[in-house]
Amino acid sequence: MNKLFKNEKFMYMLAGAAAVVVGGKIIKADCTRKAAVNSIAKGMKIRDDAKCALQNMKDEAEDICYDAKLKAESEAEEA
Repeated sequence: MNKLFKNEKFMYMLAGAAAVVVGGKIIKADCTRKAAVNSIAKGMKIRDDAKCALQNMKDEAEDICYDAKLKAESEAEEA
């Protein structure tokens, strides 16, 4: 038995099994679930805010383009 604990591969296998058990407990914990849900909610809010900001920039650019087009047409009619 003492030889078994000195075997490096056996120790890696034992550590891996322990990691699976501990990881399973952590993943199934309520606080872990709440943290994951909060992170996803914050990410979705950031995404929605970015979409809104991008749409506002597009609208502003369209307005500027339209105003420039009207100005160019009026200058062309005056000339």
